[in-house]
Amino acid sequence: MTRPTASEPDHPLFPSPLVRPATAAAPVSTRESAPRAATDVPGPASGPMAAVRRLRADPLTRLAEIRRGYGPIARLASWPVSAFLVSDPDAIADALVSGHRLYAKGAVVRGPGSRTTVTQPLTLLLGQGLLTSAGEAHMRQRRLIQPLFHKKQMAGYSGQFVALAEATAATWRDGQSLDLHAEMTEMTLAIVARTLFDVDISDHVVDVVRTAVSENMPVARRAGLPVLERLERLPLRAARRRRGARAALDRTVHEMITGRRAAQAPGTSAGAGTDLLSLLLAARDPDTGERMDDIQIRDEVMTLLLAGHETTANALAWTFHLLGGEPAVAARLREELDTALDGRPPTIEDLPRLTYTNAVFSESMRLYPPVWAMGRHLVADHEVAGYLLPAGSTLVFSQWVMHRHERWWPDPDRFDPTRWLGAADNRPRFAYFPFGAGPRQCVGNSFAVAEGVLTLAAIARRWSFTPASDTPVVPEPLVTLRPRGGLPMVAHRHR
Repeated sequence: MTRPTASEPDHPLFPSPLVRPATAAAPVSTRESAPRAATDVPGPASGPMAAVRRLRADPLTRLAEIRRGYGPIARLASWPVSAFLVSDPDAIADALVSGHRLYAKGAVVRGPGSRTTVTQPLTLLLGQGLLTSAGEAHMRQRRLIQPLFHKKQMAGYSGQFVALAEATAATWRDGQSLDLHAEMTEMTLAIVARTLFDVDISDHVVDVVRTAVSENMPVARRAGLPVLERLERLPLRAARRRRGARAALDRTVHEMITGRRAAQAPGTSAGAGTDLLSLLLAARDPDTGERMDDIQIRDEVMTLLLAGHETTANALAWTFHLLGGEPAVAARLREELDTALDGRPPTIEDLPRLTYTNAVFSESMRLYPPVWAMGRHLVADHEVAGYLLPAGSTLVFSQWVMHRHERWWPDPDRFDPTRWLGAADNRPRFAYFPFGAGPRQCVGNSFAVAEGVLTLAAIARRWSFTPASDTPVVPEPLVTLRPRGGLPMVAHRHR
């Protein structure tokens, strides 16, 4: 993927050799005429509360409808803040890359009086880690963490990707009914723990993480509620469950930190490791020389542990779901794997030959992007898609919407991996951006794609899956896009 230019890459979304890029975005054009007023932005005529209710009830369908009905920029809401859906590739490039300093991450809400407040709904679970921090703190954290995701690290990680995928598959029986989303979640959690933290995950830890995610991810949909943290402190049953799940996860992460710190104490035989946890324990502030405290380390471990496994698990689950409905695609995938691998497990050196496998994974992330939308707010008045929007405006950029835009993707709802095997047909860069872009681009892009393609290859060379029932699988747009109620499928072993 061609790296968008920026002062510094955000998440080390390095250009991945595994995902063929669309053409690079053209620079945002300079308009000769004056931009139109924000009040002229078209949008649905429903009242503010009705608009919010419809969006919350079915955001995927509603955002797609609004884009089709109102074009490259549309008003989503006028109260309590002005919010806009932006579906113009050049405007998205401006927000995420070339003009990113005018945009801040987070949701904007009305605070006391007429003030605005920026909230990060995930901070209750993740604290101030890489995903939720901003400004200089974010850049310091990124510089520390990014070396773990350099391409040279992939060779060391890739063997663990494949070994843990095969260990997961070894527990399955031919004809067994599985919740494949749960299986992929447990597998990717084990991969992140082993490769980034050099620890093995027990069944107990899997249960702790799964409970924390399932209890707390739905509440993250309440982005922008200024009373959220106060509600979480009330003695309500659901709030108590969420607090208990977060506390159990905190204890688990704290045990990881204290255990590693004790193992590396002076006089012990263990030396300083090169995994993320060891690097965090050894890191010093470049200005003060002070080490990170346990709270800071906890926030970074929590962020990488949770965000690092959830998105890839969803991507793999959706990939197997799509393959289960397209036997011809699944057969072509197995044919490539049989030819390229000749019966052995895949390695990092096989990636250049697994062109169709990569295309399958890319097409799956097009149709079911793990991150289905992202938000920014303007820190100053700024022209967006021909309109002058005021500071404090909230802008929504939806991968779900752009990845199914019929202008860029013929027959957009069809699962067709061959889209990725030919020319890009002058498709703009931001017709496809599953990992974001610019200074906040996903730090683990290369890791996620290599993990996704290699684990897909390791499993698909021996296994295929068909739906366990005729019940439609419904995407659930929480923080990530996961299958609602799991993904029941039947496993079929191939010799």
